[in-house]
Amino acid sequence: MKQFAICLLLFTGFFPYAFAREKYYTCVNTNQIHTLQVKVAGTMMSDPVIRFDSGERIEINFDAIGHNYNRFAYSIVHCDADWTQSALIPIEYMDGFQGLTIDDFATSVNTTTQYTNYILQLPSEEVRFKASGNYAVCVYRENEPDKILFTACFSIEEPLVTLSGGITGNTLADFNREHQQVNFAIDHRNVPIAYPQTDLKIYVFQNNRRDNAVTGLKPSTILRDRLIYDNNRDLIFEAGNEYRRIEFLSNKYNGMGIAGIQFHNPYYNVEVMTDRPRSGQPYQYDQDQDGRYFIRCSGCTDPDTEADYYIVHFALVCPPFPDGAVHLHGHLLNNVLDGNSQMTYNSETNRYEKAILLKQGSYNYQYAFLPGETGSTQPGVIEGNNYQAENEYAIYVYYRPMGTRYDRLIGTATLKNIM
Repeated sequence: MKQFAICLLLFTGFFPYAFAREKYYTCVNTNQIHTLQVKVAGTMMSDPVIRFDSGERIEINFDAIGHNYNRFAYSIVHCDADWTQSALIPIEYMDGFQGLTIDDFATSVNTTTQYTNYILQLPSEEVRFKASGNYAVCVYRENEPDKILFTACFSIEEPLVTLSGGITGNTLADFNREHQQVNFAIDHRNVPIAYPQTDLKIYVFQNNRRDNAVTGLKPSTILRDRLIYDNNRDLIFEAGNEYRRIEFLSNKYNGMGIAGIQFHNPYYNVEVMTDRPRSGQPYQYDQDQDGRYFIRCSGCTDPDTEADYYIVHFALVCPPFPDGAVHLHGHLLNNVLDGNSQMTYNSETNRYEKAILLKQGSYNYQYAFLPGETGSTQPGVIEGNNYQAENEYAIYVYYRPMGTRYDRLIGTATLKNIM
């Protein structure tokens, strides 16, 4: 018993976030780290979720800007459905050690901006997972474990239930106008769920955004092996619009949505074509990637190390919003609305402006209005809401019957509407 207590103290004392109740999300806390991607290894774009014992791996890919090599280490947190740390200690949810270093790296080749690209894949020979659910990987310099440089979040599913459903513009709020209704059902014939109202926690995400995620859902119909979530007002989402798109693959020519490229030492500067609000405008279909981006460059074989970094200038022409802020929104900024995404209004040009350092590639983005300090994100104020807009809705089903200590992820599904 005494030996177990000592081991417990060692594990919790080593880990910097032991028993913290903060919520984890994919984010970057330093200007040195750029192009943080969390996806299924071997895919160009995907939601960060893998299945237990499937051979799939999560890939965490990022760049450290600068000439010097940095030795990065990481620790892994198991989280409950709400992304707060679970009650499990490391020896209960993983085989392996905290504080391992990231040893797969390569320096950039023939780029104006020097950087080192790092790749971490999990699970690995050093780390195996024992529990399903949510995970947060906290990365820091090896000699500074108390200073988290970035956090990368992903989920591991044990597929015990099957989900089916669809999206419709016919909602309880309006008919084929500004909203979309999500309806789905859970087939749980392989796992008995005695009390679905309390044993299940369900989260629904639109385009992998957390700011408008829906939870606290109760089934409208309970059958023997099937739970139906139909015509639920909580599952009505603002439809939004297709994401705006840009592409810059070379400094030799302007790509899609690019007005010009010029070199101002030490960076190439990319001017995005000036944007204007789309609220109130007729819907126009565009095949976007639901807010994602992917790295690519013209004439290169390995974009991870050959793609260059440019300063990209965004501009939105419109009157100022006196009661809130305008943010650049999308995976290019990890879907996080903070000081890094907030735009500045230029009264001389009558437009909101933002310049950020981005790696060559294809990007989706939109403009979001954030009223006050406690208001909810409102992309529709600028982008408009159109029921025809194609969106992805990811459904995560967590199971925690009475007497258990963590939220198991027992099923996921992604629904895409085609109007």
